[in-house]
Amino acid sequence: MSMKTKQKVLAYITRFNKGRHEVLVFLHRDHPEAGLQVPGGTVDPGEDLSEAILREIFEESGLKLDKAEIVSLIGETDYQRKDIPEINHRHYFLIHKNDLPDTWAHTVHSSGADDGLVFLYSWMETSKAKTELTGQMGELLP
Repeated sequence: MSMKTKQKVLAYITRFNKGRHEVLVFLHRDHPEAGLQVPGGTVDPGEDLSEAILREIFEESGLKLDKAEIVSLIGETDYQRKDIPEINHRHYFLIHKNDLPDTWAHTVHSSGADDGLVFLYSWMETSKAKTELTGQMGELLP
């Protein structure tokens, strides 16, 4: 029996602030046990990867970015959660954005399971985030 593979996109939105390289991270306000994450999600059937990452960033953070702000697709990995019998094939995008607030809360608006959840955004030094992000999300963080 072969395992199902889902295409996923994740965003490393980075900035240089006060001499430090930082990445945008969030926690679920009502489910902190979900761990520290970066914006991302599932690619819709037939959807272009760069369109998917911009859609997911908007749904999960409220940030309206365009393709010109994507620095690059920096890599891909496979990840398998212990509780779901599927493989997530992750595509990691690097985006630089210095003109964002230090913190904010965003209510997710999507057709998925995240709809209505509140995500609390902040910045973390990239070297710390590499090990603090949940589910191996930090493994390709530059």
